[in-house]
Amino acid sequence: MEASTTSILGTSLYDSVLNESLEGGSNHSYACDTGGGDYIRSVYFRTLVYIMYISIFLIALVGNGLVCYVVFSSARMRTITNLFIANLAVGDILMTVFCVPFTFVATLLLQYWPFGIEMCPVVSFTQAVSVLVSAYTLVAISVDRYLAIMWPLKPRMTKSQAKVIILLVWCVAIITASPVLVTTQLFQPSKWYKNCNVFVCGEYWPNPVFQYYYNMILMVLQYCVPFTVLIFTYSSIAIVVWGKQPPGEAQNMRDERMAKSKRKMIKMMLIVVLVFTVCWLPFNILVIIWERNQSLGKWSGIPYLWFATHWLAMSHSCYNPVIYCWMNARFRAGFCQAFSVVPGLKECAAKHHINANGSHSLVMTDHCNLHRHNTYSTYISVRNHKNTLMNHIV
Repeated sequence: MEASTTSILGTSLYDSVLNESLEGGSNHSYACDTGGGDYIRSVYFRTLVYIMYISIFLIALVGNGLVCYVVFSSARMRTITNLFIANLAVGDILMTVFCVPFTFVATLLLQYWPFGIEMCPVVSFTQAVSVLVSAYTLVAISVDRYLAIMWPLKPRMTKSQAKVIILLVWCVAIITASPVLVTTQLFQPSKWYKNCNVFVCGEYWPNPVFQYYYNMILMVLQYCVPFTVLIFTYSSIAIVVWGKQPPGEAQNMRDERMAKSKRKMIKMMLIVVLVFTVCWLPFNILVIIWERNQSLGKWSGIPYLWFATHWLAMSHSCYNPVIYCWMNARFRAGFCQAFSVVPGLKECAAKHHINANGSHSLVMTDHCNLHRHNTYSTYISVRNHKNTLMNHIV
């Protein structure tokens, strides 16, 4: 039997790094309540770990919770794309709850698993599922946008079909991650764990060949395939939206507003894809290098590198709500409405209001000359609009 050295979140990878530091003779002098290496005993490193992981935990939990609230509290917000965005938020919440705190405590603070034998496979399995759901949902959004832009005259996907696709995303993610549920268990990889009677939670494979191929398949399905699909769909969409007039659209003001709305939505989703790529690429590169070169665990700087890449990957769960708030006025208005119960934020909710039927309006202020029409992100100048009306009157 051989313990896995890599996993979809790299927890086992880091356990192996820790084992390298604990198997040296000098390291056995560490007391059981102090953990593994000098890096984790540093006050500065512990403080940095606390601040960075707690920050992404709170931001991701609140932000994605607000996304779900905005989508499901307004009938008009429950569009096809927004249903996928809500599912992405659910996956990010799941990743936030099961990935961040458990990895933070068990791997970076204690260096052993304190949550019991039952929670070990459940947490690892849920971590894998949540990461896969996020990746597959981004693919579903890109395919939906691709079909809508490339063939605008064909019937759009219905909400029922979107819900079936969301269910399919979860089923595929669960099936893909099922080996993690079977192989994950508690074990004691070194003398330090045996002497202190503590355990590590990780994948334990009967055959290292099976382990290697599954880890490679998992990386392909979680990162390589989604990345390839996202690049193809959004590059094709960009050529159509910015390169030429979409087929079937007449040259008039209404269709021009619709075209601007599409460009705004595509820009937002392109940024979402870019953030996904930047956050997960360094960690996946580290996993690939580690799989090829096991001696990497002997490098003294590997704990810090693992911490940096793992934190960046985990922080992906808190960026999407910020992007929606920044680039989508309806989400921004929904966030403000949700925060209206907080003292000092009622003015924000008054300026960005969502009516009971889901329609959106902006209250004009002295410094604001933009008026919101009933599209996702199309603005026209009020000043220009007034000039047009005056010309008609004259």
